[in-house]
Amino acid sequence: MSSELLPPIPYAKSEAIQGIRWLTDKIYSGYSGDTWSCTWANDDNIYTLADDSNGSNLAIDVIAGNPPFDHKKIERVNPMSEWGPAGANGWWKGSGLASIDGVLYLGIYSQSRPRPGGATKISYCAFNSAIMKSEDYGLSWTPRPNDGPALFPLFPGREFPTPYFVQYSQDYTGAIDDYVYLVSNDGGWNNWNCLKMARVPRERFSRLDVAHWEFFVRADENGGHALWTPCVGEAGAIYTHKGYTGMTGIQYVPAVKRFILGQWSFIAVKDQFDRTELCPEAWPWPIDDPRYHTHDETMLCLYESEHPWGPWRAFHVQPDWGPSFYSPSFQAKWFEADGKRLWIVEAGNYRGEPRGYEFVVQQLELIL
Repeated sequence: MSSELLPPIPYAKSEAIQGIRWLTDKIYSGYSGDTWSCTWANDDNIYTLADDSNGSNLAIDVIAGNPPFDHKKIERVNPMSEWGPAGANGWWKGSGLASIDGVLYLGIYSQSRPRPGGATKISYCAFNSAIMKSEDYGLSWTPRPNDGPALFPLFPGREFPTPYFVQYSQDYTGAIDDYVYLVSNDGGWNNWNCLKMARVPRERFSRLDVAHWEFFVRADENGGHALWTPCVGEAGAIYTHKGYTGMTGIQYVPAVKRFILGQWSFIAVKDQFDRTELCPEAWPWPIDDPRYHTHDETMLCLYESEHPWGPWRAFHVQPDWGPSFYSPSFQAKWFEADGKRLWIVEAGNYRGEPRGYEFVVQQLELIL
C-alpha cells in the first residue's frame, strides 16, 4: 500500500529510541491459534493464552525453552472446555494474561458473534469483562463462568471491555510501584479508538473487587503527575487513534527504562467490508475506495513512554506488517541485554492466507 493511504500517526517521534532492526524473519511454530498473551511465572515457565486453538474456544498452554519454537515446545495445560458459548449473544474470549505473586490472572470477555456469512467482520465487540485467577498454573480458575449471558463481570457492558496487563519481568518483579496496571480499548478486538487504564493496589488485586480499582483521568504534559478516579465512567484515554486502536498490553523494558506499547490495526480489508453495528465511529478509510479492499493489510506501530500511561512517542511504524497479523507483545524472559534485543510474539492470517494462524515470533533490536 502506498504511503499516502496510511493514517497519520497521532504522536511525535521518539528521541529515546530511534527505531528497530529486524534480526530474523517471522518464525512459525505450527501450533494453531491466536491472541498469545504470554507471562513469565514464578516456576520459570512461560504460560500463554490461546484463543481458537486446536478445537478450544480459549485455552492455557505452557511454552518450553527459548525461541525459535516449533509445536513440540508448546503443551496444553487446560483446554478451558467450560468456557465455550457465553449465552445467546457471544462467546468467551481471553485478553491479557499475567503472573503476579505466584498467581496467574486472565482477562476474559464475551465477544459478539458475527452474522451468518460475516466472518470478515473486523470489529467484534467485547462485553462483560472480568479477571479470573489460577493458583495452580492454569489447571483451575476462579470465579467460574455461569450459564447466563454475563460473567460475574467486574466491568458490565463495555465499561472496560478488553483487559490487558502492563507487564514487567518474572512474576511481576521489577514493577515501578505497588500497583497492578491494566489497559483496555473502548470496544473490542481491533480498529477501535482509544486505550483506557485502570490500577489497583498490588496487595488487594487478588480480591478481584472493583471497589479497590481506580481509573486514569489525565496527566500533566510530561506524564509525571496523573489524576485518578474510582469511577470508570470518568476515565480518560491514555492513547487515542480513532479507528486504528487494537486491544493490546504494555511491556516495561529495562534497557531503555521505557514502557513499550505495541499497537496494530487493519489499514485495508479484502473484499467484503463488515463493520460491526456497535462501533461508534465510521470506517477509518473511504469504504467505496477500491484501493482499501484489494487485499488484507495490518499496520504495526511501536511507542515508548517513561510512564505506563504516556505520553507516548512513536519509534517504529510499519504499514506492511503482514496480510493480517495482530496482537503484538514482548516477553521479558527472552530479553537480551535487558531488552535491547527482544522477541515480538504475534498472531495472524486468520482470514485464510497461508501460515500465520499460529504462535509466531520474530526477533528485533532497538536502535538507540
